Amino acid sequence: MFARVTRRLLSFTPEEKLVYNKLSKELNPSKIKVQDVSGGCGSMFAIDITSDNFKGLSMVKQHKLVNRILQDDIKRWHGLQLRTRSD
Repeated sequence: MFARVTRRLLSFTPEEKLVYNKLSKELNPSKIKVQDVSGGCGSMFAIDITSDNFKGLSMVKQHKLVNRILQDDIKRWHGLQLRTRSD
């Protein structure tokens, strides 16, 4: 499981690293992918995350949980592509 979550942090942009660390700390995901899809300017992100913390939650509630964790960051973004699922 650890191998799926880890990624060479050196390849992250600073904003990707920040988002990755926040979500990893709060949700303890088994899988996580954070990608700046704005061409590197940090205005739009694609996040794909799998976590036991989503078990029993509707997709809307899963997304609200992620949005709450990232609420301060999302204010600076143009958009977010979010895919969540439980283990």
